Amino acid sequence: MNTHATTDKGQIRSQEILGTAQAILASEGYAGLSMRGVASQLGISLSTVQHYYTNKEALVEALLTYVMDNYQTAVAQVMNAMSDKSQLERFKTIVDLILIEIRRPDTFGVLAEIYALSNRLPFAARLVEEVYARERKEIFKLIYGLEPKISKVEYKLRAAMIVVQIHGLVSQLAQDNDPSLSRKQLEQAARQSFMMLATKA
Repeated sequence: MNTHATTDKGQIRSQEILGTAQAILASEGYAGLSMRGVASQLGISLSTVQHYYTNKEALVEALLTYVMDNYQTAVAQVMNAMSDKSQLERFKTIVDLILIEIRRPDTFGVLAEIYALSNRLPFAARLVEEVYARERKEIFKLIYGLEPKISKVEYKLRAAMIVVQIHGLVSQLAQDNDPSLSRKQLEQAARQSFMMLATKA
């Protein structure tokens, strides 16, 4: 987050800006997102938005970090609440949480837009790779050791595959170009694939 957002008041304002930017990006896309538009919706000056985020790219980068931080906070809360459950039960619950999270319009819209932008904007491609790296690390921690016969190296590969499939699901849902496949069917297939990768030697 921008270093200007260090005080409590600054953090609140920063989160207001990010929340508004998230809603705009999810509903109107990158082309519809502007610093001035965010300022207008919040009823603040453009210079106030620029005080926290110097330009549109910086705003989108902070927004993606904000979305990922919120997701990881939710995961941590679930893990803490399920500390007495088995590793497999925790993983199944986190899979359900992931599938619920990418159903949310404000999360789904942001991720789908960033993935689309990554094909033509270098900064978006860098952001996507950062998200991939972060998620690979988190998924690895969730699945490593579920099957003792699977090596650490193999589990890292499998974590990478799960992450690719998560983002593939987001892209597929964004395109929605195959009416024969419902969201429920796609999510069930993803769930089965994740479980196989996590547990089958």
